[in-house]
Amino acid sequence: MKITSLLLFILISFQLQAQEITTTLVEKTPFNLERFVGVDKFNNFYGITNNTLYKLEGAKKYQFADLQLGEISSVDLLNPLKITIFYRNTNTAVIVDNRLNEISRINFTTIQNFRNVSFATTGKDRSLWIYNIDLQQLELFNYHTLKVISHTQPINNEVTAQQSNYNFCWLQQEQKLEYYNSYGSFMGAINLPVEFEFSEYNNLIVGKSKANWYFLRKNEMKLQSISVSENAVKDFYLNNENLYLYTDNFIYNYQLNLSNE
Repeated sequence: MKITSLLLFILISFQLQAQEITTTLVEKTPFNLERFVGVDKFNNFYGITNNTLYKLEGAKKYQFADLQLGEISSVDLLNPLKITIFYRNTNTAVIVDNRLNEISRINFTTIQNFRNVSFATTGKDRSLWIYNIDLQQLELFNYHTLKVISHTQPINNEVTAQQSNYNFCWLQQEQKLEYYNSYGSFMGAINLPVEFEFSEYNNLIVGKSKANWYFLRKNEMKLQSISVSENAVKDFYLNNENLYLYTDNFIYNYQLNLSNE
């Protein structure tokens, strides 16, 4: 019995180790803004200081600020030519171009059929994924026609985080993560550890709890462990298979080693 138990322990340990995804440090970049937002597909860095969004493009620096809108709640870099900045306190989303010049502004309080919105992220074409608090549903909203393209059924739990790409949107609720397609259809869900945060890119997700890091693929819907050496991470961002961690006034760029899974 002791030998059998030992073999079982070794087998389980081997399986857990095989599931762990390793990382390789690629580079370390100084970064002196208060908040790290992310890195776009052209390798430009974004951050926030004094409620002003900055884009660092080599030696060039662009900025956008409208202090009357309150605190910046989120910035979506999915489309670097149409970046979505959301201000939850004033129920407003602003779309800016690659030089952070304003393209469009949507105040959900003043439009016809107004709605209270807790999250707004980039969708396809001229659309935003928005979470409508009043109806408790996710909506794909065309900000040019000011009409809802599609929506989900009402969601019973409080939504605490939202991230999206052109075709899918992820909603975190208490200790689970659900995702929906652009037709408003529920596609799947997974249970989460407590104090979970996540970053999504092209249906890949990296998340962290208080002490551990995880990786998730949309088509597998199971959490895998990631080996990350940095502690006290303030912000993190996933771009392709690169994980960017902001800590100690530096951005650490780690390559996820996914090819040998």
